[in-house]
Amino acid sequence: MRTSVLSIVVLSLVTACGGTGDAPLKEMQRVKSGPMDIVLLSPADAIKQGKGTFVVEFRDAGGALVDVGMVTVAASMPMSGMAPMFGDCVVAPTATKGRYEVSSTLGMAGTWRFDIKWDGPVGQGTASLRATAS
Repeated sequence: MRTSVLSIVVLSLVTACGGTGDAPLKEMQRVKSGPMDIVLLSPADAIKQGKGTFVVEFRDAGGALVDVGMVTVAASMPMSGMAPMFGDCVVAPTATKGRYEVSSTLGMAGTWRFDIKWDGPVGQGTASLRATAS
């Protein structure tokens, strides 16, 4: 009984924390940078406004995932007649090489720009993607 209650509590905490886990991911946008495709994926139809997570993948011309080393993501939202709004993003590699989980805090719903930089085994590169937060 105690083990069952503990299992339920742990499962509830994992679900509440919003990790992408094994949930199917939906492609939000794909851009080409040199020979690679950079793909932004989300477990929902939009990226989560507030605190949430999404995934960035790096794929070669054949579609295989590619380890690009150190990855950073900067989030901004253009604001008409004002300075842009900035979000916070923390990137962590996953157990799958070429796939990176991004923990984000996006203060407003709307279209965000994600500037992605990488530096590693395949060299350096940059890409910009857009996705809606709701």
